[in-house]
Amino acid sequence: MKNLFRNCLYIGRNSYRDKSFLFWVLIYPLILAMFFYIAFSGVMDMELKNIDVGISSESSIEFVLKEVEFLNIYKLPEHEVKERLQNEEIEGFIDDDLNLFVKKSGIRQTIIKEILDQIKQMDSLNVPIENFDFDVDYILDKNQKADTIIIVFYSLIAMVSAYGIFPGIEVTSFIQANLSNIGQRVNITPLKKIDFLLSGTIVSLVLNLLANGLLIGFMKYVLKLDLFTEIKYSLIFILIGNLFGIALGIFIGVSSKQNENVKTILGIVTVLILSFFSGMMSPDIKIMMDQKLPIMGKLNPISIITNNLYKVNLLGNTQNTLEGIIILCIYCMVLSLISYGVLRRKSYDSI
Repeated sequence: MKNLFRNCLYIGRNSYRDKSFLFWVLIYPLILAMFFYIAFSGVMDMELKNIDVGISSESSIEFVLKEVEFLNIYKLPEHEVKERLQNEEIEGFIDDDLNLFVKKSGIRQTIIKEILDQIKQMDSLNVPIENFDFDVDYILDKNQKADTIIIVFYSLIAMVSAYGIFPGIEVTSFIQANLSNIGQRVNITPLKKIDFLLSGTIVSLVLNLLANGLLIGFMKYVLKLDLFTEIKYSLIFILIGNLFGIALGIFIGVSSKQNENVKTILGIVTVLILSFFSGMMSPDIKIMMDQKLPIMGKLNPISIITNNLYKVNLLGNTQNTLEGIIILCIYCMVLSLISYGVLRRKSYDSI
């Protein structure tokens, strides 16, 4: 335990002396958050008002929908539906088979879908529709600045969660004799690589969680964005996101013979590409990927974190969160096992 604490202290001091670490992990996310806030502030100031929903004249769920305070219900003949949707006079139309038709994807359409899904679940369980829970908060009590643009900020948090990749890359240079003077010293001592790697993982996790906290605090108290209503699941995904980033960083660090700067650039490119497809640069990219390549959203680790942060906090939906947790954990375990196997096989003719 004493050696573990000493190693953690040593690695931590070296990490904070690294200027690239300080910039990419601490400063760069704050710059991005401010940039996104300024760029999208005009769009985000829109408040979510009543949602206009069309139904058929013989709809069996009319009385249920009318009980939801923020829904405006309109009975429409079939020939008017397409025109009303195209003119955006209604956000969605629900037919007699409980199918939802929309012109575009957005938070209003997502809320309609969530309500419809609950009605379908009640029906499939043979629960009387009169028992439908009208107390569910589909909209936050506060005037949440809600729009699909909020995905950008959840994606930014997911990206920073994966920024454990940078200390993960750095710690591998401490245990490889061909990459650093420290690595040479470590390899001629009785110190086990796995112990040093464990210390590096702990330090990386702590430092990156502090960076996450700094970003979230900046968003909440400076930008006035209240993004978190479901703390438990949010913390789980942020924590696993950090572990994934560290595991990916260690994997990049041990699987390449390039110097640390090249590996850092590779890590930056990897995280930015994953974040791009998760909707960080534009929500439209995420919507397009969900429509054209839905499997990408289910496998992209940044997208998994983004989607679940959005669902549990903005929509109050905790369904399928376990699936996302399991996929992220599998990524962490596979990357860690491969990295450890590669590291064990490394040997040096001379040091």
